[in-house]
Amino acid sequence: MLKMIKFFQNIPEILAVMSEREDGSMKLFKDSDLNLENRKRFFEKIGIGENKIIAAEIVHGIKVEIVNNSSPNFILEADGLITRDKNIFLSATMADCIPVYLYESEKKIIGVIHCGWRGIVSGIIGNAIKETLSIGGKTENLKIALGPGINSCHFEIKDDVLDRFGSYPEFVIRREGKIFVDLKGIIKEQMVDLGIDYKNIENNEECTMEDDRYFSFRRDKPKVTEAMVAVIGLK
Repeated sequence: MLKMIKFFQNIPEILAVMSEREDGSMKLFKDSDLNLENRKRFFEKIGIGENKIIAAEIVHGIKVEIVNNSSPNFILEADGLITRDKNIFLSATMADCIPVYLYESEKKIIGVIHCGWRGIVSGIIGNAIKETLSIGGKTENLKIALGPGINSCHFEIKDDVLDRFGSYPEFVIRREGKIFVDLKGIIKEQMVDLGIDYKNIENNEECTMEDDRYFSFRRDKPKVTEAMVAVIGLK
């Protein structure tokens, strides 16, 4: 039995997983072969080595791209991917940011979104849902999974960006003269405000900065970013 982090485990037709530090860094770099062997080994390990795998570049923006079988394997300037096509696996990398997996059960739409704090407050979740609805999805059929990411215990901000969280005062925590933010709490509130049933949102509560099973940009401060990969596809 392979050891890996899985999501939507009660939905047999979906494969939704995330790598760990021991799998090696999965970060993709434009015009570089760095980490391609790690990715190949991981995709073979989870049984999708021969399938088409489409990756988002990850630029900490809010672009969510609808892709299909004819799309390129690397989507520039995107932080989220959505598809209705089968035989495609979508991927995005994380190193403290929160992976959000999406599944629309009626139209068989899947998605993966890289949610850093900038994307969260700027509207990437709304864009992901809008794109899902644009290809026939309905919010009442959406299942969401939040993967491991940096939790409020460690996501500290300074006063210079505090106003970016002005719409979410209940998720700003002041402790011992410091300011912390519950990013997963904000994501879940945004989802509910967009019409997604709270009971259809599952949340992995592990903190990447606290658990050394994961890469953490804030903890490790690497010169070259190291990251896990979040993958979703229809079996």
